[in-house]
Amino acid sequence: MIKRIIFSLFIFLFLLTSKIYAAGEFQADYNVNYAISPIGTTIVTQNVTLTNKLTNLYPKRYNITIDSDKIKNVIATDEVGAITPTIALKDGKTEIGIDFNTQNAGVGKKTLFTLRYEHGDVAHKNGRIWEILIPGVENDQDLGNYTTTLSVPSSFGPVAYLNPRPNHGAWTKEQMVQGGIVAAYGDEQVFALTLSYYLENNSVASNDLEVALPPDTAFQSVTIDSISPQPKTVIRDADGNWLARYNVNPGQKLEITANLTVRIYLTPKKDWVAESINPDDYLSPSRYWEVYDARITKLAQTYRTPRQIYDYVVTSLSYDYQRVTQNPTRLGAVGVLVNPKSAICMEFTDLFIAIARAAGIPAREVVGYAHTTNSKLRPLSLVSDVLHAWPEYYDSDRNIWVPVDPTWANTTGGVDYFNTLDFNHIVFAIHGKSSELPYPAGFYRNAAKSGKDVQVSFVETKPDEITAGPLTITIDFPDKVTGGIRSAGHVYVKNESGNSISQANISVESKVGNINLSKVEKNIPPYASVDIPIEIKTTSFSLMEEGRLIVNVDGQIETHSFIVRPIYWIFLPYVAVVAGGMILFVLWKYLRR
Repeated sequence: MIKRIIFSLFIFLFLLTSKIYAAGEFQADYNVNYAISPIGTTIVTQNVTLTNKLTNLYPKRYNITIDSDKIKNVIATDEVGAITPTIALKDGKTEIGIDFNTQNAGVGKKTLFTLRYEHGDVAHKNGRIWEILIPGVENDQDLGNYTTTLSVPSSFGPVAYLNPRPNHGAWTKEQMVQGGIVAAYGDEQVFALTLSYYLENNSVASNDLEVALPPDTAFQSVTIDSISPQPKTVIRDADGNWLARYNVNPGQKLEITANLTVRIYLTPKKDWVAESINPDDYLSPSRYWEVYDARITKLAQTYRTPRQIYDYVVTSLSYDYQRVTQNPTRLGAVGVLVNPKSAICMEFTDLFIAIARAAGIPAREVVGYAHTTNSKLRPLSLVSDVLHAWPEYYDSDRNIWVPVDPTWANTTGGVDYFNTLDFNHIVFAIHGKSSELPYPAGFYRNAAKSGKDVQVSFVETKPDEITAGPLTITIDFPDKVTGGIRSAGHVYVKNESGNSISQANISVESKVGNINLSKVEKNIPPYASVDIPIEIKTTSFSLMEEGRLIVNVDGQIETHSFIVRPIYWIFLPYVAVVAGGMILFVLWKYLRR
């Protein structure tokens, strides 16, 4: 957050008597340039003009506090010449002070000076992406014009996003007071994840236990490079979570390690298969989302769109940095309305969801990992392996869930995390039908084990393209069936790879029994199996014939042959027994003569 001018900037204006005068006595006009080198070092140049509004005052000293300890090579000059600045570090911030060489008294008199320094917290190369973050400025009454320009080397590559867009090559005061500048250069971000899970069955019977793996979403592709031990299966729940299922014996303790590659995109993937939802599932109240509370419904009558709700949450709550260190208790939407200055990411998310649902907008929570280079501007709020939470709302026009981050918008002073998220958010678990389950990676801890359960690193090189499959087809059906009687079986289509299948077109046919089934299965997770029940009732009662099941999955064909026996075959053993009995009886009678 940039206070007063930029980066917690405070201007103290003195007379020779050192008396501090009230606001409104001077106007400050700024022309600020950020010039970024190919290695990411940023040269910030502030050309400032202070204009006197009263006759008997003039500025003597200028102080600036920059919310970073990575400030070097500070140079200051005014109209007379060089000024030796005073520099002090305090609580991770850099305080710079300069005493002017000139005293220009009188209404309308101007004091011009330049402040130049190297800033190490503006540009960062994270994996394959260069990121730039320039916080906005506070709309102070002494602030006149404020113009910002940015120079970026061509080696950074194509611009992925630039919010807001400059106006004729520069950002205006109106843009900067609404939030800062956020930019990224590159096409996609790639992460390597190592996740650890711990399961323990304390019951006296075997149980199927599940862990949540990071799933595919419209903006995220996940490849499971390895998982040990391999799960019994992976299912995709109604919210889109990937739940790896394990059969755990009584008293068994299970350590699971998963290595994954995750790709993050700014726009929906081309192969993403949109799925419609039942809106009622994402409009209902839940713990922490008190949709029917009078305070929430009143807000929903005022704030009717996702953007309006987002802006309200961003500006109404205050981030509480102290709570993060205290293993905080989740307040929920109503709780944070009572304590708006005690919010962390959970409460920003809960309040957005509750108001959105009350306004008839389907909304849900996402919990995961968010990479940050500055925990003050972009804090992480969940204690378990330092995770983050943010909301999503459903865009019914595109049939897609759209992520936003009101927490970081608040802590960065208004950086736009509504129109474009970023390359830094990795989804671990989705909470829609429940506000708490499933637990994300990082919450399956072994209390006896030290270290982190979530390890994330960047992949610098471009990984291989994602390839689907292979799919295996298994037909579980009897080899022999009886005419006129229903016979049941299953067709199993399993994804044996570590990548999801965006869509599989499955058909099952058989002329005997007149089976003609077709099914489109969307977004099949790795190691997941599609179960298709089949049932055949033939019309043949007296003739022996051969049947054949044909399963076609996107051109991959598997067949199963079976014999249809006439219904009288059921009675042949009984007929044989009766006939044999009759023959024995006749022989017995004959031998007794």
